[in-house]
Parts: sequence; structure tokens; C-alpha cells
Amino acid sequence: MKPWVWVVVLVPIAAGLIHLIAQVPIEAIDFAALESGFHGLGIWAYVLFVLAFALLALVPIPSTIWVLLGGGLFGPATGTLLSVIGATASATLAFLLARRLVREQVRVRAGPRVCRVLRGVEAEGWRFVAMTRLIPVFPFAPTNYALGITGIGLRSYMLTTAIALIPNLAAYTWLGYATRQAMTGAENMIELYLVGVALLALLLFLPGFVRRLRHARPQC
Repeated sequence: MKPWVWVVVLVPIAAGLIHLIAQVPIEAIDFAALESGFHGLGIWAYVLFVLAFALLALVPIPSTIWVLLGGGLFGPATGTLLSVIGATASATLAFLLARRLVREQVRVRAGPRVCRVLRGVEAEGWRFVAMTRLIPVFPFAPTNYALGITGIGLRSYMLTTAIALIPNLAAYTWLGYATRQAMTGAENMIELYLVGVALLALLLFLPGFVRRLRHARPQC
């Protein structure tokens, strides 16, 4: 079978499964049974979690439930580490797929406005990547594919992604752990924390990007 056939067949199935998983409230998860099953796998439990995270995050459906699950199963420190590895792997794979498969076609057909935006993003480089990771409003999977169309370097993209994802993933991992421990009031605190991180990212990175965008040349 040709590659595009696999994409047409498997992507809707994966999207449906992820949608079903996302509908399960964190309180309804039997952590005792899951923990027993995961820990019975030994070191493969960590590998399975990372691989599943990397694959799930390729589809544009929120993977928050998976981050919460990591906190409940592995604790705040290990859960954060595993989520960062899985999310970075997924972001890198999506970035490479877009760069290899559609980058040239998009840039050839892009109009002056799109080219100007691409130039602005490329001029900011890692700063723009950091802003998209620190501000939760940017959808994870679509952003990864979109950044693959730009000329941002792969190494800079991977390193910035891994570092800038830590605040948000750590917050949701801790929330999953707190829910497992039956703590109350954690969700409001996490929301306030994420708002603070987003505002800080806007203050640090957005003004520079706007300046770059104004002076960017429209050529792709």
C-alpha cells in the first residue's frame, strides 16, 4: 500500500481513539489498576508511555488527559520528564514530516502575506518557538506542522521545544498527581499559573516578533 493510503486509513482511526480517551475524566480512571499494569512492565512502562504520547500528540486533539495520567501514574517529577520526552519526540516528528513532504509546495504557492509571516517567524527563530510552547492558546500538533514549513533549524527547534514545554507540562502533571492524591483546589491554581506563564511569554517574545513581521521581506 502507498504511504498516503496508510494516512487516509489510520489517521481517522487514531483520531477517534484519541477522542474517546480525551472524554474520560481523570477522576474516573482506576489508577490502582493502571499503576499495577504499568509497573508490571518494568522499564517498558516508561517506553510505552513515551511512545503512546508521541503518537497521540501527532493528531490535533488535546493530549492533556495523557499528561494528567502521567502525573497520576509516575508522580510529578518522573511524569513531567516522560511527558516532555514524548511531547518533544512528537513535535520533532511532525516538524520533519511537514518539512519533508509539504514545505516546498507550500512556499511555492504562498502569497506575499504568508511569505512575510514566514520571514518574521524565521527571523525570530527559537524565540518564536518558545512563545508558542509557553502560551497554551497555540494548538500543539498544528503548530508543529506549521513550524516545519519555516526555515527554523531542527536542533534549535528541538532544544527550545523541550525546555519551553516544561512549565505547562509540569503544571498538568502535578495536577494529575494532586487529583490522584485527592487534593482540592488544584485546578484553579494551575489555571492561574498557566495564565501567568502565557503573559510572561507575551511580554518577552511578542513585541520582537511584531517588529520582525513589520520589517520582513515578503519573498519566500
